[in-house]
Amino acid sequence: MGLGIVGISAASAQPCDVDDYITKAIGIEEPWLENAAYLFAQVGNNSGGPQSITLAPEIEAQFSDRVGMELDLPMFTAVEPLGSGPSAFGPVAAGIKVAALHSCDMGNGRATLLTGEVEGQYWANPHPAVLPGQGNSVTAQVMWAQLWYPWFTEGEAGYTQRVGSGVTSGWFVNTSLGRALSTAFAVQLEVETDNQLTLDNGRRGIEGSVLPQVGYHLSQQWLLAVGEQAAFQQDTAQPQWSTWMMVERDFA
Repeated sequence: MGLGIVGISAASAQPCDVDDYITKAIGIEEPWLENAAYLFAQVGNNSGGPQSITLAPEIEAQFSDRVGMELDLPMFTAVEPLGSGPSAFGPVAAGIKVAALHSCDMGNGRATLLTGEVEGQYWANPHPAVLPGQGNSVTAQVMWAQLWYPWFTEGEAGYTQRVGSGVTSGWFVNTSLGRALSTAFAVQLEVETDNQLTLDNGRRGIEGSVLPQVGYHLSQQWLLAVGEQAAFQQDTAQPQWSTWMMVERDFA
């Protein structure tokens, strides 16, 4: 959360806990280690009304100053016509996170974070017609963040290797630039790209998205973020639009 100079000075003697100063981007895995729970919601609205709704819960846990974990519980997706159209629960994923560099100078509003993660994803009951592109896979990635209060940036980059069918192996990069506007509000722009798109001719293609968003800290423990995403795919002229919402509960 964006804090004033007094708040930053008071935090300078504390451990490298930066999520009071860097607002988590909706679609980027945070490089800091914490005990928190998330609920993500995505509403596909490309034709003016909801085409699909997805709910995805996630849990983060911190084991020590250097080691933590991530657990992605099965997402639920329902497609139009909502209520009578097909729906499915997605895969479960779990990962181990190791902090390689967590350097903080909160007295001057500065922090640098670099973390690695290896994550496995498993789908016991695939429904590719509802959730295309999902399946069993292993992902290795690095995550970073830099704080120059009130400005901050976050990012992640890595490679996903499919295990069996369903997932297209490939690299991905996701980054954002944000700014704290007050003690409660922050805005940021998130940009993602990857080469995990399979074109009609069977060749590999590029896809990506742009997600401007605003975060509101209801309290030290609760964060609400909302954004509008435009997703682009190679050889497709029109973007796919969807509205995202994230709710975070911090247990630190």
